[in-house]
Amino acid sequence: MLCITFSLRRDSRLFYYCQKRFKKKNRWPSIRLALLSKQKYVSVLNNFADCQSTIEDFHNFGAADIRQRYSHFVKHMKTEEASQSSSEADVCDSQGQDDHMKATVSVRPSLMELDDDELAVRAKEESHSHYPEEYRRRALAQDPAGSHDLDLNSRVVLPSDVGPEGSSVLHDHVPATKLKGLENWLEETDIFVDTNRTDDEIGLQREIQKQPINLPSSLQIFTFRKGDITNFPQPKLDQQMKVYTHYLMDGASLLPVLALDLQPGERLLDLCAAPGGKTLLALQTMLPGMVVSNDVTEGRIQRLKNVLKEYIPSNLTQIQDSVIVTERDGCKPWEHEAFDKVLVDAPCLTDRHVLHESDNSIFTPKRTKERLRLPELQSQLLVSALQMVRPGGSVVYSTCTLSPLQNDGVVHLALSKIWQETRIDCCVVDLTHAVRPLSFLYRLGTNLGLRYGQIVLPSLLSNFGPMYFAKIKRLK
Repeated sequence: MLCITFSLRRDSRLFYYCQKRFKKKNRWPSIRLALLSKQKYVSVLNNFADCQSTIEDFHNFGAADIRQRYSHFVKHMKTEEASQSSSEADVCDSQGQDDHMKATVSVRPSLMELDDDELAVRAKEESHSHYPEEYRRRALAQDPAGSHDLDLNSRVVLPSDVGPEGSSVLHDHVPATKLKGLENWLEETDIFVDTNRTDDEIGLQREIQKQPINLPSSLQIFTFRKGDITNFPQPKLDQQMKVYTHYLMDGASLLPVLALDLQPGERLLDLCAAPGGKTLLALQTMLPGMVVSNDVTEGRIQRLKNVLKEYIPSNLTQIQDSVIVTERDGCKPWEHEAFDKVLVDAPCLTDRHVLHESDNSIFTPKRTKERLRLPELQSQLLVSALQMVRPGGSVVYSTCTLSPLQNDGVVHLALSKIWQETRIDCCVVDLTHAVRPLSFLYRLGTNLGLRYGQIVLPSLLSNFGPMYFAKIKRLK
């Protein structure tokens, strides 16, 4: 009998886990390929260092500041909305036309609103003139023979099944769902089942953020265009200020901080701050009056302090004094209604990292209890954050996993607990419209049935993420 290695079984757990959650077959193959491919980064310039030569180097490499393109897409979106409003007004004024004429006034959705795979599917079904040829080729590459299901009766290959050609069968594709090693598999949804209550049952209100996400003027963020996987040069030490010139981070990690919409002088709590990238990004906006960066273990706190030491000059006492590093259990609120904004970048499955973890993957059997407990831990952190933010303030919850339970599911669990056990009223802020102009940079997941948040899906053209984020405003 031919055996499948433990390493393959270990990795198959994540693939099986994610594949079940992307029922549209055109999505998962590209996500899987991106997760296994080279990750893409953006570069955040350090405002406390002399970065002029660094900017010149970036331009020579072909990188560009995202602000210019973002401003262009914001302007385009507003023009499009004005045009659509005008078209709707014209339709209302022409009610005397026949039903056929009314039916032809529909406006085709903008390409900006669709992710790569949706464009590919539409391109396969519609005429060449509607969509670029590249999307048609991508659709055919993803499913060259058309949609079909594999029907395998057994996951075990017997020696008698191997013909005279020998071992070629070893290289045949076998879906993750057919691999050995999943017999004792447990999912979080087997443990946490109370995620289906309606908004009314948990007293939830909603509002739509119509204005595009604000990109603070002090932020200088460089990236390469979609499809360009050029590496940024490593950060250099500014000899005068003794700090590094730029910080490299996954581009999707910008979004939770931008979603906070920081205002001058606000008190910010970064509840799970290590290794420190999002705290540093918040400081680079030059907006918060105070930043409390918290984590739970000494090792993670040391990583956080190292990042702050490498990027914040020691002689800038005003900035140094505005940053407070604490080592507390984030599940237990230590100050009520004390912060204007709270960021909960919760510990999660870290889908991309776990694929390359050879010795201590969270999907190994010995860490099953830890994995199953994650949603409970995440919901406790979010509940704590909602208790520590002031009425009128906002909490942004984020993860770097595709797991629906650890994303929308945790938000729902936390809001249910807040409704049942406290007098706090909350409002989920719908950011769908607000993030549209950023589609030039990210593959934004659409039509995934998300109730509360947004998600960045990994893509070969824009290999950021995954990153889920949801914004919750405390009303009282």
